[in-house]
Amino acid sequence: MQPERQRLIRTLFDEYIEMYAARDDRLTTRFSQNFSGYAGSSDQLVTDREEWIRITRLDFAQVPERIRIEMLDLALQELTDDVVAATAFFHIHLPLPEHVLAHETARLVLVFRREGSDWMIAHSGISIPFGLAREGEVYPMTRLQERNRELEVLVEERTRDLKIANDALDAHRNHLETEVQQRTAALSIAKEAAEAANRAKSIFLGTVSHELRTPMNAIMGMTSVARGQATDPTLIRRLTVIDRASHHLLAVINDILDISKLEAERLTLECKDFRLDDILQKITGQLGHQAEAKGLQLVVDEAPEIGDLALQGDPLRLEQILLNLADNAVKFTDRGTISLRSRLTELDPNGVRLNFEVQDSGIGIAEKDLKRLFSLFEQADGSTTRKYGGTGLGLVISKRLAQLMGGDISVVSEPGVGSTFTLNVRLNRALGN
Repeated sequence: MQPERQRLIRTLFDEYIEMYAARDDRLTTRFSQNFSGYAGSSDQLVTDREEWIRITRLDFAQVPERIRIEMLDLALQELTDDVVAATAFFHIHLPLPEHVLAHETARLVLVFRREGSDWMIAHSGISIPFGLAREGEVYPMTRLQERNRELEVLVEERTRDLKIANDALDAHRNHLETEVQQRTAALSIAKEAAEAANRAKSIFLGTVSHELRTPMNAIMGMTSVARGQATDPTLIRRLTVIDRASHHLLAVINDILDISKLEAERLTLECKDFRLDDILQKITGQLGHQAEAKGLQLVVDEAPEIGDLALQGDPLRLEQILLNLADNAVKFTDRGTISLRSRLTELDPNGVRLNFEVQDSGIGIAEKDLKRLFSLFEQADGSTTRKYGGTGLGLVISKRLAQLMGGDISVVSEPGVGSTFTLNVRLNRALGN
């Protein structure tokens, strides 16, 4: 706001306050013909200028003596070239001893509007605590003193009640503190017991898995030898069934072994040099025939800059994650395409961040089931266990392995359209690369 305009409005405001304090009836000539305002504590808008003048004169008649207005703050705001708002906070001191209004902050909003060559008051909103005023009153004169006495009694009662409540609260707080200490100690004991039980479970699963894997390898080996020497077609078919079942069972055992190591925080990653091309070729070799048998197209899209990088990390675990995601895509897709895309998202002298996407056109996953995908021993839909098989551990293991590699796995999916799993990992660069 320009200084000249600011001085003008401040002068008009000061004149208003002076006339109001002096109970000067000439104040009514300052109201615009198109006036509106809120009177006292009323929430009813007065839009008739003559009614507002009547209220103002009633105010002046009730307290004809000069009153003192103690200004606290004033702010001016230019709304348009012709409209300026003034907001003031003040205390009203009536010619009465120890009255309530002297201790309450009032607020006044005046809107000045230029009309021709003059600035008129177009709106007034004053907020004064008139909650005890009778109809027609502006200042509840005699009742202010009554209210003071009532307030003093009320304060004494409230102080006494507050002390009683505080005493009760202190006693309750002391009781709660004791109870919290007892509950905390009990929870700590229960937590330690649960963690010990979980470690024991993980160690047991790991031990059992090792014990199971040894004879399973022997069964698989002997089955392979027997099938290679067999000539009877019926026997060959039976040995083939045994071979497939034993491979599936070994995969389940390996999953249990992995999850038990992860749960017990005993799984560590290797650190060796490798190239991503080798991993992608292995995945294509393992899943290519399976996809072809279902009439699916398996597409591997590797960014050119990745193929030239010599990486360092755990290639077997990275292959395990990608193979699990791609195998699920093939398993849950009956027609269309399976895409495996790899991209380089970060590159620095010491390491890289790779981003992989496995996209399918399969059955998809409902939004309510997405959060269950990475829970132990769960699948998005329990019926998929019966139709497609699996323990529900693959995605849990893959996600935790990805987190050990400084990354994570996320998924977006739509039922009947397909799913896209995104894996990102942080790997080192091999020396001399």
